[in-house]
Amino acid sequence: MSARCMRVIAAASLFLISGALLCIAQHSQALAAEAQAGGQRAASAQTGRPQNTAPQQPGSQGQALTQSAFKPAKAISAADVQFPLQTTADGIVVFDVSLNVQGELKKVTVLQDMPPFTEAAAQSLRGWKFAAASQNGSAQDSEMLVAFVFRHAVGLTPPPPFAPIFPTEEFGGQPRSSFIAPGILSVQYAKYPASTIAAGAEVVQVSVNANGSTDDIKVLRDMAGGFRSPALSAASGWEFQAPLQDGKPVPSRVAIAFVFSSRSLNPF
Repeated sequence: MSARCMRVIAAASLFLISGALLCIAQHSQALAAEAQAGGQRAASAQTGRPQNTAPQQPGSQGQALTQSAFKPAKAISAADVQFPLQTTADGIVVFDVSLNVQGELKKVTVLQDMPPFTEAAAQSLRGWKFAAASQNGSAQDSEMLVAFVFRHAVGLTPPPPFAPIFPTEEFGGQPRSSFIAPGILSVQYAKYPASTIAAGAEVVQVSVNANGSTDDIKVLRDMAGGFRSPALSAASGWEFQAPLQDGKPVPSRVAIAFVFSSRSLNPF
């Protein structure tokens, strides 16, 4: 056999051997990939976690469950408020309202007092209806803030400055429940509509998120005469500190009654 024939045979043999080795390598890689996928499926079946899902940060799932399990107290209906006739001033009264499991008033604590507005607000509050908070579907003793914003129809002077309110674990020397109501950081007064001489209260309820932000402002008591828009606009400008339940941030609700005098009492 010539040398040329031997080189051809050797080259062909080398080509066949290389092809066989390549097939073996590809088959091994396929087997390894299948084994890895099988291991992931087994782990997913044991843990219940979908494949390729990043684990949640520690504590985030528990905090989300805590927030979803807690439902804050809320006002269901609100009574009208009479603006005191003996004053032309403006002012804000804030109550911390404690409720039993039926949503009935247990105690009303004045967080910001401003006579003569406080008595008018307290008298109205006796006619309000509430629903208690719940934890995991079970009603519990609870509390919420109710603010009354008195605005005279004719603003002769700017409203008085507002000092932030921070409910604490103890107020007036008395221990509080495990829920600490949201703090009120800043407020806005609603403007009296130009096209009416009516008087009374436009009442809204603000949902306060666990981070202190607000959304979902609903009207509890509406007045004819264009009071809805000024009240909603003013309420959206209020700022809050996050409420706490057992030391953890939770959602809450704050009711705000915007109380107006009648322009007919002082028409200039």
